[in-house]
Amino acid sequence: MRALGVDPGTIVTGFGLVDEKDNHLFHITSGNINPPQKADMCRRLQWIYTEINKLIQTYKPDIVIIEKGFYSRNVQTVVKLAQVNGVIMLAATNAVIPVFEYAPLEIKLAVVGYGAATKEQVQHMVGQILKMDKPVDSHHAADAIAAAICHLHRKVAVQK
Repeated sequence: MRALGVDPGTIVTGFGLVDEKDNHLFHITSGNINPPQKADMCRRLQWIYTEINKLIQTYKPDIVIIEKGFYSRNVQTVVKLAQVNGVIMLAATNAVIPVFEYAPLEIKLAVVGYGAATKEQVQHMVGQILKMDKPVDSHHAADAIAAAICHLHRKVAVQK
């Protein structure tokens, strides 16, 4: 099973593709989607949608996993993240790919074993779990990979 994990953001959206075969996980690729900094929100959303579509067409994931937005006192931040989630969900749904969402706390618990883990701890554990030669250099990409790992661990646990 191939999972596309996504860490949504209006400035940087992280992504990571992870394969699961025979209860082993393998890193395929990861990185960041960086919309033009001076673009308005509509253009940023279009950019993210287009890039997610390219990833789906190129890597053909079986599932998409999105890190759920956090709660914030800033309503504008919550609305913008919800819009980014929406375009990611639309891209996956248009490609007939199931979408799953997990809260950051669930993801950190699954990957690090501690719901309040730091970005650095998540990056480190992603590298350890996937036996990577060098750690993921972007915490956005590491969070996306961690989301994929979280879902794949749950899937494997349910199958046993």
